[in-house]
Amino acid sequence: MLLPHLLLLHHHHLFTRHSPDDKTLLIHVRHITLLRHRIHCPLILIYISLFAKDDVLRNAELEDLFSTAPESPWDEAPYKDAVQRTPLGGLSLSGFLSEWALMTLLDPVKSLANLIYIGYNCNAASALNITRRRSIDRKRQQTERDVFQCFVFGPKKAGKSALLMSLLGRPFSDNYVPTTSEQYVVNVVEQHAGKKKTLVLREIPEDGVKKLLSNKESLAVCDVAIFVYDSSSKYSLRRASELLLDVTKQGEETGFSMPCLLVAAKHDLDSYPTAMEESAKICQGIGIDEPIHVSVKERDLNNVFSKLLNAAENPHLSVPETDAGRNRKWYRQLISRSLIFVSVGAATAFVGMAAYRAYAARKNSAS
Repeated sequence: MLLPHLLLLHHHHLFTRHSPDDKTLLIHVRHITLLRHRIHCPLILIYISLFAKDDVLRNAELEDLFSTAPESPWDEAPYKDAVQRTPLGGLSLSGFLSEWALMTLLDPVKSLANLIYIGYNCNAASALNITRRRSIDRKRQQTERDVFQCFVFGPKKAGKSALLMSLLGRPFSDNYVPTTSEQYVVNVVEQHAGKKKTLVLREIPEDGVKKLLSNKESLAVCDVAIFVYDSSSKYSLRRASELLLDVTKQGEETGFSMPCLLVAAKHDLDSYPTAMEESAKICQGIGIDEPIHVSVKERDLNNVFSKLLNAAENPHLSVPETDAGRNRKWYRQLISRSLIFVSVGAATAFVGMAAYRAYAARKNSAS
């Protein structure tokens, strides 16, 4: 079988999805190798020319790529509008890789199946890998991930969707359209020293938070969470702080705590008189950084996406704690220290007894 396009795997991106035991399934969808010859695999003949002309994959070419699959996997939500596209609807290389990242995050089996459908069947199992648990990342104070999922919480009309669209470079719109279901966007973000990480934003509608948190493992897949509020609205800040508290409690109870940040959206509007004082008090009380102020309308994003990634890459920092959580932590530390004290005391007594017996035996033999 001859295909006009191909993916070759060459390590570039790690795509993640969480499993119940807090391990992460990774799939390496690697950079497109722009070769102009044919390769023979056991089941398929592949012609490599994807992105060879202008680094853009057009709709017709995308359909051709997935012509051997049962259907094109990105025609429906949540993939259809999740990545940045060209004015004519084509996919750039980063957009193409971002689609694979999102599909693997949400459905790794489907992602692997589509790799096989389009021709990567020489050794499909080599595309999978397992990373360590996020709880271990926190203990080691570092992570090996390249793809990070950020949950976006906030009250209605806070500016969550506008922030998501800004990750894709889409223009701001004054038309308010309520978000009734979860939506995803994903893009590659360049960090310091030229490092590139893939950021997935998952918007959780305010009405969907209770349902999300009813699943005790819902936060297991979250690397970092942000709580967006309208900086001109006192109610919006209060509601965002309530959502932050709910998520923090859930994380403490389930063991799936993560770094959290407040994002003060609509910074182009006049804030109410006590806004700065109240937001600072909230952050100080729960132990996280002060809010990141952004204005999507004026395109002043204040490096918010880089800051999100920095928080995700340092999973031991910016983790909120409630008073109850601090008390539990203190109690565990106290028990741990008590056990260490008892162990050291027992060991000391054992050594002392052994020394006394040795001394007594020596004295008896001398007499």
